[in-house]
Amino acid sequence: MSTYVNIDEFQNIRISDFLAALGHYPVKKSGKELFYHSMLRQTTRSTPSFSVWDEGGKWIDRGGANHSGIYGGGIIQLALAYWPELSFKEVLLEMRKTLNMQSTDSYKSAQNLHSISSKSTEYAFDLVKTKPLGTNFLLTKYLESRGIFDVAQGHLLEVYYKNHLNKDSQTSYYAVGWQNEHKNYEFSTIKGFKSSIGAKGISIVPGSDKDHAAVFEGYMDYLSWLKHTNHNTISPTIYVLNSIAQLNKTIDRFKCFKRIDLFLDNDKAGRQATTHILNALAQARDHSREYKGYKDYNEMLVDKLGCKYHSFNNYLKR
Repeated sequence: MSTYVNIDEFQNIRISDFLAALGHYPVKKSGKELFYHSMLRQTTRSTPSFSVWDEGGKWIDRGGANHSGIYGGGIIQLALAYWPELSFKEVLLEMRKTLNMQSTDSYKSAQNLHSISSKSTEYAFDLVKTKPLGTNFLLTKYLESRGIFDVAQGHLLEVYYKNHLNKDSQTSYYAVGWQNEHKNYEFSTIKGFKSSIGAKGISIVPGSDKDHAAVFEGYMDYLSWLKHTNHNTISPTIYVLNSIAQLNKTIDRFKCFKRIDLFLDNDKAGRQATTHILNALAQARDHSREYKGYKDYNEMLVDKLGCKYHSFNNYLKR
């Protein structure tokens, strides 16, 4: 990944989405203002002092600043306060990593966007074509290394796309992809870069049990669960968030289910998201114990199957 970061990359990111990607969610809403318990300071959590105004791109912590000295501003100031021990450049790189954003190779590549129509520049990627799995050797080996090539049939496709942010916008890239609720493609490259072609959204796989839902952070984890679990003819409706930042836009849709099984990541953001859902919905149950000791369901599957995931990564670095 390029270490060049242009702060304009973050100008259209909602602060609430950035906080969700970090695992922090509002505890109440008043008008257009969202209120959080401060994630910048140790608090008693009795009164939410941290507020966000997404339309204006601003936040303020009314309880005061932490040792960074920052208690309000825009998304960049929030990141600087969140990671006060990092340099400015390191903070920007951490933001990009948190948001799973594609880097721009240079400022010139951003300047050249004026030559592309406004419709095509709304999103960085354009779909070129799709193919069935098995035609691209590296994508096949990638899914085999993740232990899910067999169950991926019918769920994933090979997607080929172009990136407007690259100097050579005619270059075509490839990844494994799956559709979200907007009929756009979410995708993951063999090197682990994740994004979407068009608007990002959640992916839904309808089930036969209309009262039961299962929630996953990533599609690879859903497919890993599908392979690892013995399923009967009754299946839950599957919700794949595709990004933890999608949770705020999705949680109200879970209320109609009598049973909700959560399979989110065993990291800080995943655990905080799980806690947020458990507190909001009494019918929700945490199933992360099923892959205790692993970051996610796929990591457990890879370990149990003895897949050559690390060998594949080493192959890519050659």
